[in-house]
Amino acid sequence: MENYVVPEHLAMRKQPSQERTRRLVEHILDSTLSLIKEQGMASVNTNLIAQYAEIDIASLYRFFKNKDVIFFALAKRWFEKVQLVVAEHNFQQVVGNIVEYKDSTQFLINQLPETDVMLVSFHELFTHDQDFKALEYWHREIVILHSKRSFIENGSKWDDEALTSVCLYLYGFTRNFMAGTIGFSAEEHQHQFTWFQVMLNEVREMVLLGEVPEQFLR
Repeated sequence: MENYVVPEHLAMRKQPSQERTRRLVEHILDSTLSLIKEQGMASVNTNLIAQYAEIDIASLYRFFKNKDVIFFALAKRWFEKVQLVVAEHNFQQVVGNIVEYKDSTQFLINQLPETDVMLVSFHELFTHDQDFKALEYWHREIVILHSKRSFIENGSKWDDEALTSVCLYLYGFTRNFMAGTIGFSAEEHQHQFTWFQVMLNEVREMVLLGEVPEQFLR
């Protein structure tokens, strides 16, 4: 996994070096996530996080200078979890490979505790804040790299420019599907995923078995 250089103003004061302090940092991030789910992002501040986590404020400030640093660390942690899922499951990019929803990349990402918050509460940050936009851009490039590699390993003859273009489309398509199905019941999710996979397989078949469409050659 490629490393990401966090902007200085959003960097942690120090990285935890022991298991005890690593657990403390994770606890602070988990507590922040729970607070956002319960009370909304706008109401969260460092004092409230410390109170919710049942730690003194000095312990929080030992690692995080303000709530923005915590939010950024929370977003980066989610992206890294998603990248691991993508790398391990490799998008199941085989033509005609109908995947059970419970075994799909999308299901596994939806099961991450941060996913709903990231797609809803953090949407404005990823859309308008330059630092958070850059963080997602880094994440998107890694996901696209995995996707391109999967297509090539499965026999695609498309050139790099065309593959990059279609993988960028698939990234946005998948992200919109996940955001659009937040709050759906398991049955509704399964139904929508069936159509999502049908459309995904059409793109896979084109990339793996077909020629590059003319619009990619212009």
